Amino acid sequence: MRTVKLSRRTFCGNLVGSLLTFSLIKSLSVVEALANPVRPEVRKWLIEMEYVTHQLRLGRVKKVEWQGQIESLLSRVDLNDLLAAIDFDRLAKAAVFPKDHESAEDVDFSHNEGLPAELSFAPYFYALKKGTAIVPHGHRNMTSMHMMLKGQAHCWQFERVADEGKYLTIKPTTDRTLEIGAVTTVSDEKDNVHWFKALSEPVFMFNIGVFRLNPSEAVNGREYVDPLHGEKLKDGLIRAKRIERKEAYKLYGKS
Repeated sequence: MRTVKLSRRTFCGNLVGSLLTFSLIKSLSVVEALANPVRPEVRKWLIEMEYVTHQLRLGRVKKVEWQGQIESLLSRVDLNDLLAAIDFDRLAKAAVFPKDHESAEDVDFSHNEGLPAELSFAPYFYALKKGTAIVPHGHRNMTSMHMMLKGQAHCWQFERVADEGKYLTIKPTTDRTLEIGAVTTVSDEKDNVHWFKALSEPVFMFNIGVFRLNPSEAVNGREYVDPLHGEKLKDGLIRAKRIERKEAYKLYGKS
């Protein structure tokens, strides 16, 4: 049998990953043991979200598997529990509503026990006024999740089929109205391009972004596209032009 010799860096990395996994599982056990009348700051779902995202970063969970697990997890979360955990009342009161785009504020989970000092994901609170949009765009080297907290929004999602210079060939996958509690996700593997339009006022969303999954690859931020004016191809495909941020918000930011 061949012996595999691990480098010091690999060994330490595996050890740290194992210790964090043990810590998160131990924290879950603590949460389970807490008495119901006590409303602890720590939330079991939040620890589970950190655990599965950490596994994604370690390469133990595929991106599309992460999407399914996050969607399943948040579909079971008690909404009042989530609102309390993110300090919804404070965020909603301080929300800003630009006339032609969304606003985003950081969510602070530092007060929650059982979580590492640095999370595997970045949490945000999105706010939109009626008629404004998170304009059509795709991502690279990351995953993200949006969950409706208040109001209604229309959601369009597209599969990235091909890249060719100034164009993206995309295929529509989602075209529906999101109600409170609805969850959508994106990754390089599934539903990479998305677009949201607020149908009521206000619209609030909980968002997490998992950036730079491959540290050796650059993250280009949003890749804006114009699906409505794209060339219609066979099988429902759209050859959409890549556009700059300013043009994207001019076209889609406000109806």
